[in-house]
Amino acid sequence: MIIDMHVHTTKGGYDSMLSMPQLVATLEGSKLDGVCVTEHNYAWTRAELEKVVSNHNVTVLAGMEVETDVGHIVIFGLDRYVSGIYKASKLRQIADEVGGFLIGVHPFRRFFDPDDLGMKPKRDWSQAFEEAIALPVLGVVDEIEVLNSCCTEKENALALGVARKLGLRGTAGSDAHSTYGLGSSVTVFQREIRNESDLITELKAGRFYPAQRLPSGEIVRYSHQNLFDVGNPL
Repeated sequence: MIIDMHVHTTKGGYDSMLSMPQLVATLEGSKLDGVCVTEHNYAWTRAELEKVVSNHNVTVLAGMEVETDVGHIVIFGLDRYVSGIYKASKLRQIADEVGGFLIGVHPFRRFFDPDDLGMKPKRDWSQAFEEAIALPVLGVVDEIEVLNSCCTEKENALALGVARKLGLRGTAGSDAHSTYGLGSSVTVFQREIRNESDLITELKAGRFYPAQRLPSGEIVRYSHQNLFDVGNPL
């Protein structure tokens, strides 16, 4: 199954222009098998989603992107916001209690940006890698997003390198806030996924890989060709 794991609608994204009816209509006419709506600090209930998709042959799954003290983390398996989960340690505890799954999304966004005063020295790839792999978020999550359509090529390449070093498979999602770009970055699963429980099972089993949709429409496994040509210590 081909699933866009990271999508925002107007329901939970103040900066999103994508309504759920638009999402469903676009999904019906696409080659995607499903999407995960991962609203900021809000989770669609199964009843809400079933009402929206009841007359459509589409798969829409729910996650929640939590803005934590160590970065943005998507949780699958939690159907509501719980007080205190802005602390990553609390979110980890809750995920364990409900049998959920945590993904650190766009973990290195703006990692290579200069600071406001332009005083931060440029880092070579080895320095960036050493700083990246030491980030606290990596000690909390089960997986990281290695391909995000809203990140730069360099940020995604760094995420892929870190995932490889940690023995993670890496997920992919468009982070779409409109119909534009929806399905451009996807996670390919080996088995059918009908609901959030199936999704969590397959994530925990590691039966998936990150992929990108080429302009031709072809879905190809994500691998950064220049990953080992820029001083990567792997």
